[in-house]
Amino acid sequence: MKKHLFTILTLICICYIGCSTKEAGMEPMSPGLPRMIISGAVTNTSSEPLQGIYVSVFGVREPNEKDIITYNYAITDTAGQYTIIRYRGREIPTEVTVVATDSMGVYQEQILFAPITYDTVYVYGNEPFNAFVKADFVLSQQFSQP
Repeated sequence: MKKHLFTILTLICICYIGCSTKEAGMEPMSPGLPRMIISGAVTNTSSEPLQGIYVSVFGVREPNEKDIITYNYAITDTAGQYTIIRYRGREIPTEVTVVATDSMGVYQEQILFAPITYDTVYVYGNEPFNAFVKADFVLSQQFSQP
């Protein structure tokens, strides 16, 4: 019984503190730095997942930015899936360029201009915060020269 009473009192205190800071005009704290999350799948024209495909993002990188795995490029896993998570920066772009390249040369490189969606955070009104990009690729085999 004491454990339940303690839990109930804790919840009441949390609710009271949260409500009182809002009433006092205090702004909620920012949930951290905004991120851009780019994810998707790479398959061939037979809908088979492709492992080991190099997927990179452009249009949000600094001119001299080094390649860092999972920050500005990723390699697809056995299911053909990839994820890139990077700092969004101050810009609020509407699209990014995502490129899938087969280092083995079996499949043709593909470039997508992928749209960006945002969630919002309340700072001084609802403002775009985290950016999300879904970029799925279907790669075709390269034609061999006779």
